[in-house]
Amino acid sequence: MRKYMLPETGRFYKANLHSHSTLSDGNLTPAQMKEEYQKRGYSILALSDHDVLHCSYELSDQDFLILTAYEISVRSDDVAIPHAYRKVVDLNLFAKEPHNMTQVGFHPDTVAHWIKRGRITEQQAREIKYAGELRDTHYYPANINKIIRSANENGFLVSVNHPVWNLVDARDYTAYEGAWAVEVYNHGCAVLSGMNDAEHVFEDILRTGKKIFAVATDDNHNSFPLDSWQCDSFGGFTMIKAESLDYSTVISAMERGHFYASTGPLIEELYYEDGKIYLRCSEAAEVCMNSLGRWGRRVAGSAGELITEAVFDLEKDLFDRPQNVDCWGYVRFRVTDKAGRKAYTNAYYLDELMDGRAKVRAIL
Repeated sequence: MRKYMLPETGRFYKANLHSHSTLSDGNLTPAQMKEEYQKRGYSILALSDHDVLHCSYELSDQDFLILTAYEISVRSDDVAIPHAYRKVVDLNLFAKEPHNMTQVGFHPDTVAHWIKRGRITEQQAREIKYAGELRDTHYYPANINKIIRSANENGFLVSVNHPVWNLVDARDYTAYEGAWAVEVYNHGCAVLSGMNDAEHVFEDILRTGKKIFAVATDDNHNSFPLDSWQCDSFGGFTMIKAESLDYSTVISAMERGHFYASTGPLIEELYYEDGKIYLRCSEAAEVCMNSLGRWGRRVAGSAGELITEAVFDLEKDLFDRPQNVDCWGYVRFRVTDKAGRKAYTNAYYLDELMDGRAKVRAIL
């Protein structure tokens, strides 16, 4: 029986799930952002400006969807450590309903910053509706968990942004609870700071037994021209497969993990059938399958030839070696093209794919 790991029906919509406009520290207006992304084949944009929740949903139309979102920060207050070395954790909060303007993690000091910069008026600040306690802006994992929990309770999905740039290590990020996704790639960090992907962070979290998804984003501020090599737009994207481009349908697809992250390669089909996993993609130099442990497989063309499909025989790999069954746990896939750009799937659990014949465990 065929089981589709990426949905069989629907269509893929290209999305940037982390961006900044003139509503905070970006240099393009929300309308300009929509125009530039739409010209380049995107269908979804999350305007995740800093600290204050704005709604630009009215810019949506039948061909383009604006998600209501914002980004909040918590920072180490250890003054004995230079600022460049302090831990900072930024979280993106995505409203499940487009007009949900109940702000979680509100703090008046952060809003005052944007009032001084002319990005929000004092009247607008007074009209902010917030839920729960004022945000503790100091960094410690229990505080991150408190914010995530409050966000989930108030109708938001939460992603952990640019974990490498945050300077947190596995002792921290593996302790976070309730996050929906983590950025496996952040284009702004890559082009401006040379900090490339965070695949190891995604893997570390999965190996604790937590289930979390992977997204790739731009985190663009557009401080450089759009044709500059330093442009932080149009580099990291998430391909969301949904039945239609309406808000609730897209959010549902996001919640269910019906997407993959990419910096270039496209994955067209991914399914399990008769003990094998089949992946079809745009031209690639290699396709790799990784698992909970060190077991994995790589498929590549001979003599440097490019491939557009890969088949992984789980029955042979697992059940010809019974001692290894419990070591796999899940599988995830990475597609790399000839330019070195990568696509990353979410993790798929073998106990679900193989009707309970393979177990899941944590190793960290």
